Amino acid sequence: MRNVSQIGIVMMVVLTAGFLLQPSLLFASSGTRSEKNPERAEHIVRIQNRQFIPHVLHLRVGQPTRLILKNEDAELHAFVPEALFVRANVQVSGNGAPQFGDQGFRRVLLPTMGQTELVFAPKRAGSFPFFCDLPGHVMNGTVVVEE
Repeated sequence: MRNVSQIGIVMMVVLTAGFLLQPSLLFASSGTRSEKNPERAEHIVRIQNRQFIPHVLHLRVGQPTRLILKNEDAELHAFVPEALFVRANVQVSGNGAPQFGDQGFRRVLLPTMGQTELVFAPKRAGSFPFFCDLPGHVMNGTVVVEE
């Protein structure tokens, strides 16, 4: 009986230590504290009246970034970044339809009232245009990545 009690105590200590090492687990159900990361930049780009708002984004090389794309138009749109994500790890979530090519993330199609989140860290400084490549949509913007 003594061995069973000792195993129970050891398991309780291990579980408690796991929560102490991962404090975000304590707040995971609230959906607020675990999503906030003071070291990560967060930018929201809204699509309204066939325009990207804001038109220019400023990011920093190597800084973890969460880019939220919200299509508030009554039509389908695309977000096509040129060269921003070459050789970059991009995590994509939301209800958009991401497309990948031989160099990684290529574009995402955003349905009406759709939202997609891209989490990444810019690899190099520069000016990177983005646009909607659907026929007749003359929408564009620029991501400026600084050192």
